[in-house]
Order: sequence, then structure tokens, then C-alpha cells
Amino acid sequence: MTYEDRQRLGPHRGEVYYLYLRAEPGLNDPEEFAVVVFRDTTEGENVQIARIDTEHGYTHFDRLYRRDQAKDPVSMDFWDAWEHMKSNWRTYARSYEQEFG
Repeated sequence: MTYEDRQRLGPHRGEVYYLYLRAEPGLNDPEEFAVVVFRDTTEGENVQIARIDTEHGYTHFDRLYRRDQAKDPVSMDFWDAWEHMKSNWRTYARSYEQEFG
């Protein structure tokens, strides 16, 4: 059974940031996963800022605030990705704001 969750990370410069988590087939030993930092806009739209996932057959880090966005391969499992994003979301929020305002 697929695990999905949305966790509030906190505010940064007037915007509230969240963490989206998806693990398949479940939390015990996910084969596929996504860990995403995003924010809600005043229009109610979710804007993804940074994502670590296995969508293209390998674990990679999408820094969606970069215009020259590359899919950087990383050696992280679901739990490492979750901890990394929880610990570093403010850095990615700042980078997004510097790039897009």
C-alpha cells in the first residue's frame, strides 16, 4: 500500500512551506519514493521547490529553483532523503526566492 503524507515545515518570508512524502509499496522498504519541499501560493497553487525521487529509474535530486536544472544522482534512500529535506528546506526556500522572487 502506498504511503503518502504532507507535513508542515514552517513559514519563511511570509510563505508556508511543506514536505510531501510518498513511498511505494510502503514505509517498511520503499522501492520507489518522492520527498518534495513545496509551498502554497496565495492563489492556492502548490509550487515545488526541491525534490528527491526515483521517478526516472534512479534516485536523483531535482533543484527546481535552478533554471539550468539537472537531475543530480544521489545515494540516498527514502529515510535519508526525508531527513535531508527536513534539515535543509530553508536553504532551498532561500534559493527559490533569490531566483524567482
